Amino acid sequence: AFIAACNTARIAVGGIYRVVVPGLPRSVGAARNRAYLPVSASPIAARNAACKLVIGAHTRPTNQRHIGNFGIVCTGCAACAEGCPKNAIHMLPDREGFLYPTVTDACIQCGHCTHICPVLRQREAHPEPAVFAAWNPDHAVRQDSTCGGVFSLLADYVLEGGGVVFGAGMDAQLRVRHEAVKRKEDLPRIRGAKPVQSDVTGIYQQVRRELDRGRPVLFSGTPCQVDGLYHYLGEHPEKLLTCDVLCRGVCSPGVWAKLVQSMAYIKRKQPVAVQFCGKLPGQRERRFQVRFDDGTTFDSPLSKSEFGRGFFGNLFLRPACHTCPYASVDRPGDLSLGVFYGLPKDAYPQEQRSGVSLLLVNTPHGAHVFDTLPLKRELRPLSEAVTGDPALSSPVKQAAQRAEFFDAYARQPFQQVRNHYLAAQLLSGSRKQGARPGKRSEKPSLFTVIKERLWKKH
Repeated sequence: AFIAACNTARIAVGGIYRVVVPGLPRSVGAARNRAYLPVSASPIAARNAACKLVIGAHTRPTNQRHIGNFGIVCTGCAACAEGCPKNAIHMLPDREGFLYPTVTDACIQCGHCTHICPVLRQREAHPEPAVFAAWNPDHAVRQDSTCGGVFSLLADYVLEGGGVVFGAGMDAQLRVRHEAVKRKEDLPRIRGAKPVQSDVTGIYQQVRRELDRGRPVLFSGTPCQVDGLYHYLGEHPEKLLTCDVLCRGVCSPGVWAKLVQSMAYIKRKQPVAVQFCGKLPGQRERRFQVRFDDGTTFDSPLSKSEFGRGFFGNLFLRPACHTCPYASVDRPGDLSLGVFYGLPKDAYPQEQRSGVSLLLVNTPHGAHVFDTLPLKRELRPLSEAVTGDPALSSPVKQAAQRAEFFDAYARQPFQQVRNHYLAAQLLSGSRKQGARPGKRSEKPSLFTVIKERLWKKH
C-alpha cells in the first residue's frame, strides 16, 4: 500500500537497486530523487529507503540530524511531524534557521508521513475565485490591521459562535508562533501580517481536538500551512473555515531572532512588541514599528528597515518559496486575504488611505460565511487582483546574493552580516529585484551612517 501510495518503483540496475520517486518535483533534479541499495536488498529495504528519501532525513537520533535533497521543496508545513503516529518526526532548524522534518529512531517506517505530505500529492484544480475589495466599517480595528480589517470580522463571526481562532502571534521572545484565541479581547495578539514563518508545532492537533468537540474553527495561515492542515486532517470538516494569506514568501525565523537581538543591542533595551506592517492615520505606506520595554518606540517605513530590505530583496526567504506551487489564483483556503494593490487610484480613494483588503472567495463554504459578514464590499475583476499581487501569478525570484548571505550568516558575527547585506547602500543593487515597481533606489540616511560608524567602534 505504501509503494502504491508513493508511486515508487524498484529497478535492478548494474548490481544495485535504484528506488525512484517520481512524485518529487523536477526542481529537485533528476539525479537526486533516487536511493541506491545492494542487489541483495529486500523489497522492504527498498520501501524503507524510499521513505527516508521522501522525508529528506535519515533515521538517526535528533542530535545527528541530516536534511536531504527534499529540503529544496519542503514548505515546512509540519503535516508530517503532526501526523506521525509515533511522534518520530521533529521540526528542527537548519543552518538557515528554517524548520525541517527530522526523523528519529522512533520511526517505524509506516509511510504515513509521505501519504499526507502536500508536496507529494497532486492538488485538485478549483474554479476561479470571486474577487472583492473589502473593508471593516470599524475604523479603529481597521487602523490596527494590516489592510482592511476583514480578518477581525471573520474571527468575530467564529468566536461569537463559540468557536476558536488559530493564527500567527508572537511570544515573549518575539518568536512567531501559531496560537489559539477563544476570546475577542485576545484577538489583537494574532492580528496583523507577520512575514516570518510561524511555528505550528502542536497546532494541527489542537484544531482536530476542537473540531472533535463540535466547535467551529477558523484557521488562518500561509497557503502551505492551510494545505498541510487539510492533509493532516484527511478531510474538509464542515465546521472548519480556512483563510490563506497572499504571501510573497516567508522569512527565516533564525535571521529574525538575530535581528531582534541586534535591536536590543543597538538600543540597549529590550523590544517587547513588533508590527511588521503598521500604519499611520491616512497613510498607505506600511511601517515597521517596534515598542521597547521602557515605553519608547521605533518607527520606520517597512521598505527602509533592515528587515524590510532583506524581505523585499528576497535575501532570506525559504527556498521552497521560490518555486511555490500556491502562487496562483488556485488557492487551498475557503477564503484568501491580502492587500489590494491592484485597485485603480480613483477607486475608493478615501478608503484606500485607510486600507482595503483583497478578498478571494474560493469555496461554497467560504461564500456562505462571506455573505453573513457585516463588511463593506465591492466586486472587482480578477485581472486587477492578479496584476497587483505577484502572489497570484508566479513565485518570487531568488536573490543573486542569497547563498552568499546565508554563508556569511553561518560563519560571521551577525553585526557584520547586517552591515554588509542589510545596510541602505545595498539598495542600489540586489534589492531592486524584489522591490515594488516604481520605487527609486534609496540613499543611506545620516542616522544610518552614524549607526554604522558606532557599530565599527564596538
